[in-house]
Amino acid sequence: MHPFVIPIYVMVILLFADTVHSYYPLRIKFYLLWNVALYAMVLPGLSLGFLKHLQRKRGKRLSKKHFIVIALIIGAVCYMLCAMTMMRASSLVLFRKIAVAGVLCELFCLATIPFSRISLHLTAMGAAVSIFVILNILGELSLFWALLVAILLSGVLASARLYMGRNRSRQLLMGFVGGFLICMGVMMWL
Repeated sequence: MHPFVIPIYVMVILLFADTVHSYYPLRIKFYLLWNVALYAMVLPGLSLGFLKHLQRKRGKRLSKKHFIVIALIIGAVCYMLCAMTMMRASSLVLFRKIAVAGVLCELFCLATIPFSRISLHLTAMGAAVSIFVILNILGELSLFWALLVAILLSGVLASARLYMGRNRSRQLLMGFVGGFLICMGVMMWL
């Protein structure tokens, strides 16, 4: 469950499960999926790949901390472009809020770098869980299974990050809670 892929999973569930968004025409669904895939996975992946290529060509290496900072800035810019792309249609307000939450989650991780290296993976999963919690509260009870799956996947992902020694439990908890609260705030008050 890479942070690049989590928004695509959420979009697939929202567009193809039994929600109000499942009534969009198929070409609109694929446009929205392509939009999210482009800005959440393709552009950040190409940008980071190009950055690594430049590092190899020049023979200089960025420190891991600087590379993470650049990756988070690229992610925030891409999510902002995604939100701006969805500004034209008023029916896309939920997807626009999800993109803005993505920007704020990236900036949250960027702001915590000097203090602690929180898990961006769990920040993204916290935001995904928050989306499904809000939708279940608002009456999309057909997505209760998606909420349970997101919670279980968050636990599996946190266990894997602990097992591999990538993060400590406090970093995982801070990432999950931060992503959850940021997304909850954006969904309710923005």
